[in-house]
Amino acid sequence: MALDKGNGAGVGDFATGTLIQKHNVKCILVDTGADLQTEDDATREAVERALGFIQPLAYFIPSNTSGEIHAIVDGSQFDAAALQTQLQEIGSLTDPTTYDFSSATVTEGTGIVIS
Repeated sequence: MALDKGNGAGVGDFATGTLIQKHNVKCILVDTGADLQTEDDATREAVERALGFIQPLAYFIPSNTSGEIHAIVDGSQFDAAALQTQLQEIGSLTDPTTYDFSSATVTEGTGIVIS
């Protein structure tokens, strides 16, 4: 049975186990397809190129081989499918390094962890 907070206002915003996103923000996970650890210290490398498309309000890139970018974006200007297409169309970079975005994926978040 759905809970009610009076006058028909639901209490769904207080549900545990659910990512609640307010004020036009969206949490996303971008899997760029390969290790980003050597792609973050020079102009035009993969991290800079990806962030240019993502336009994050906040982001975190783990120091591991996952190729993931965890980001908070402006939800009013965001389309996961369009961003995924844009990243994949970058294809292979050859200047200044070689990096392949052709298998990049973008998914909207279902949870958030702050450490």
